[in-house]
Amino acid sequence: MTYSPAAPDAGSPTADSEMTLDFQYYFDTACDGMIVFDASRRVRTINAAFATLVGQPVAALVGKHFEELTEQSDRPAHSSPVQELATLGSVISMHRVRATDGEPIDVEISSTLLPDGGTFSVVRDARRRLEWTAPRTSGPRRVVPPPETRYAARDFRLLFDATPLPAWVYDAETLRFIVVNRAAVEHYGFSEDEFLDNAVHFLRPPEDAERAMNFAHDAPGYARVANFRHRRKDGTPIDVETISYGFELDDRKVRLVVINDVTEQLQLREQQEQLQAQILLAQKMEAVGRLAGGVAHDVNNLLSVILGAAETLGKALATYDPLQEEVADIRDAVERGATLTRQLLIFGRNEVRAPGLLDVNQVVAGVERLLQRVLGNAVHIELRRDVDVALVVADASQLEQVLVNLAVNSRDAMLRGGTLTIRTGEETLDFTTAAILDVAPGPFVTIDVEDTGSGMDETTRTHAFEPFFTTKGPAQSAGLGLAMVYGIVRQSGGAIELHSTPGAGTRVRIHLPRGEVVGASVPAPEQSSSRGLVLLVEDEPRVRTQARRLLQRAGYDVLEASDGVQGSRIFDERRSDVTVVVTDVVMPIAGGVEMVSGLRARRPMLPVVFVSGYTAEDQDLPLDERTTFLTKPYTIDALCDAIGSVVPA
Repeated sequence: MTYSPAAPDAGSPTADSEMTLDFQYYFDTACDGMIVFDASRRVRTINAAFATLVGQPVAALVGKHFEELTEQSDRPAHSSPVQELATLGSVISMHRVRATDGEPIDVEISSTLLPDGGTFSVVRDARRRLEWTAPRTSGPRRVVPPPETRYAARDFRLLFDATPLPAWVYDAETLRFIVVNRAAVEHYGFSEDEFLDNAVHFLRPPEDAERAMNFAHDAPGYARVANFRHRRKDGTPIDVETISYGFELDDRKVRLVVINDVTEQLQLREQQEQLQAQILLAQKMEAVGRLAGGVAHDVNNLLSVILGAAETLGKALATYDPLQEEVADIRDAVERGATLTRQLLIFGRNEVRAPGLLDVNQVVAGVERLLQRVLGNAVHIELRRDVDVALVVADASQLEQVLVNLAVNSRDAMLRGGTLTIRTGEETLDFTTAAILDVAPGPFVTIDVEDTGSGMDETTRTHAFEPFFTTKGPAQSAGLGLAMVYGIVRQSGGAIELHSTPGAGTRVRIHLPRGEVVGASVPAPEQSSSRGLVLLVEDEPRVRTQARRLLQRAGYDVLEASDGVQGSRIFDERRSDVTVVVTDVVMPIAGGVEMVSGLRARRPMLPVVFVSGYTAEDQDLPLDERTTFLTKPYTIDALCDAIGSVVPA
């Protein structure tokens, strides 16, 4: 080389004083491409690895300008590399180089400014970085150094120290470090003396020791790539890709190693895998939820007919008639069936709810006495709050149901007693964490429910939120407890995490979007017992017929329609006479919400009672003082009360 390197910093290693190492040999045999540019960005010298990458001889590349080696589209982004290097000292950037076969190659170029204004650059094929986590099966490859002009050891020691990637040379027999560059000292935090006083295995955790020792003793003359775990001086573990080359120097075997820290890439890949798993789980639960909602809707229609018939039969029989017991059994069976379908609807996020602004701390405190009765004296309850006020927008009864279901699940895992801890707090989710949880980033209220029970294995954790999955016998549980919890939390715009280890208890963390005070709550509706003309809109004939009979027996006149279009037409014929509209929510052709919107455009204060076994997912009903909702199956008394709540006295 023709330039004169600056004197090394105090305390920096010098090849002249320590030992004579032929760094020309390292330069020629390196696995990555290496280029020395002069101050005008023209190639001063170049190694065989880069020449092989682009498919040209070394001699043909010497003297070429940086821009002649890269694609035209890359030039504007690197129009002033010297300014960047002068400011930062070293720069790592992506480029695309030209190959003789016509295919451009994406590369990462790590550049360091030299004392004479030139640049030393290490060029790495980006395709190899994408493959770093895959097992290497191709075996070692022989590197033959080209017969190029050899340069002084001092010059190449300067290049060794200027390399932006950590690098060192160690004795292949004793495994002790011979020399390390500045990048290794800066990246690992150990001083040069600490490196030189140790062998290479001091950077590796114990579990990696055997594999590292085998790798370290590889035969000379071969370049090898492997992945290891290293540690910095502060104890921080890092994942690294090591590229090494073994050879003989001064009658002893040595290896040159270049380090690429891939910790961030590994973390990114792990986050991507978590996100993919979360997406697959969400899709699975979505499909099961839709199925559950559809089944519940059909079952509720059948239960409505059964309950209506039981109501009619019970009123037709004398009070003392022995058949009244059979009627009571029918009602009880319908109520149990309705409870089961309601749980399915909650899981499928199809349950109509009445959300309001709640302080989670107050909800938890209010349900404590109930939880104590549910858990019994063998379980101790601890309530902790990390914030004084934890506001969310949710349905109070549903949130209480979540706490009860989780508490029951914990009780069953603590057969000999234990402690149930409920903690409330706040947390702000960043974009990455929110994406994994499938929620929008921002502030959330957290509810942790933690027990000291038996915990769950991997299989149980995987299926815990699925409906009908249970580790108990069929007589003990329907397997809908945690499924309901999942559905309520998701319907409320939140997310849920489950952490459990066999023998170490379970912790469930619920994230609910933090709420803000926006106004006063809706006043409770007034009751009324008025009678009048009911427009009944229901697509299921048996349910419609049963409801008409019940309404007529209760003293109402009834107009029937099978869908929203027919209901709108009948309403226009009797607009001034209709007292109230009782309509199903989901119907073919035109649903109840769409129909009511059109009717209220013509009569704004029209009283409406929505009835349904479920609503379409995330569909908000316009509930106010003139609008209410009634869940199928319903009794005639419940229907009359609902009508009375929206019809003015």
